[in-house]
Amino acid sequence: MGAMMSKKNPFFFRELPTDGPFCNRDEELRELTAHAESLANVVLYSPRRFGKTSLVKRVQNKLANAGAICIYTDFYGIISVEDVAARLAKAVFRETHKRDTLFRKAAGAIKSFRPNIIMTPDEEKGFSISVQMAPTGLTGFALLEDVLESLGEFIRESGELVHLALDEFQEITTLPDSLKIEGIMRQYIQQHQAAYIFVGSRRRILLSIFNEEQRSFFKSAINYALAPLPEEEFAVFIEQQFAAHGKKCPLNIARQLVAVVDCFPYYAQKLAYFIFDIVDKEVSPPDLDKGIQLLLKNETPIFEGIFLGLAPGQIGLLHAIAQEPGKSIFAQEYIQRHRLGSIGGAQAAKNKLLRLDLIEQQEKIWRIVDPVMKRWLLLKEQGA
Repeated sequence: MGAMMSKKNPFFFRELPTDGPFCNRDEELRELTAHAESLANVVLYSPRRFGKTSLVKRVQNKLANAGAICIYTDFYGIISVEDVAARLAKAVFRETHKRDTLFRKAAGAIKSFRPNIIMTPDEEKGFSISVQMAPTGLTGFALLEDVLESLGEFIRESGELVHLALDEFQEITTLPDSLKIEGIMRQYIQQHQAAYIFVGSRRRILLSIFNEEQRSFFKSAINYALAPLPEEEFAVFIEQQFAAHGKKCPLNIARQLVAVVDCFPYYAQKLAYFIFDIVDKEVSPPDLDKGIQLLLKNETPIFEGIFLGLAPGQIGLLHAIAQEPGKSIFAQEYIQRHRLGSIGGAQAAKNKLLRLDLIEQQEKIWRIVDPVMKRWLLLKEQGA
């Protein structure tokens, strides 16, 4: 007999490691890599939990294996112009730290910040990097300009393909004078001989940055929508992952698993993780139901946190659309049926929910973007 098959859970609900199992993004990997190699800037967008970050990390891993310098930074939760500048500088130092010559070039080019390297043996990379401002006296927009200019100098001196991923890029619109920040960033980025990928899940806001004529980034990047994974291929992937780790998930149940979460990669992985954990040998329909309950319980604090930032009218409209997706959510009968108050109030609520990417209009039908949130809303309506 051969070695015993590992029953270690193969599913991830954090960011997928670059060597982890990945379902059918071959075309996207090829296209995004080709755009990077051509120094074309790309806007990558999709709903939350669609696997954008994992895909970008794989693209960068592929590019890095071919000798490129790949810099990744996340703008989620940025609080100031100085924070934008600091995150960019930190990302450059974090990437170049592996290569002494490059690190010296980065430290020589970026003079507004100094890297702080702390060795941490327990961490995956063995170190963490923070940055502190150098005594240049620069603040605000001047600091951002200095870092962007220094970044251009580093790109020129590196002599290699440089690929920069700016995740949740639309968050710059939350800052004061955000249009000025956009203008400064575009001014320098268009001079950089590098490839940028701007990533985001608040699609309406992100796309407005690049597609509204009066904005600085207008027509400066390729719009690239990340499509859902094909349902059948995703189901086969789930079935194979169970089988490769000593358990059985019949294909018909794997199909139900991916369908119940609309093929959202994060949710499918998380649901499969819970089911794998509770099943001894073979997945049955009750196991799928139990997994869905565990998924909903796990996501509840996140959804409740989102609701804390919403007004009653916005919550009411979310409930209404979850119960009754439709074309005419501003029709008087719809407003009355769901007790939404005035048409003006419902329209204002719609605008806010659109900006947050909680609702969308597909083929003229208004619907909830997040399939698990929709299920959670319906259960709340039933008092579950």
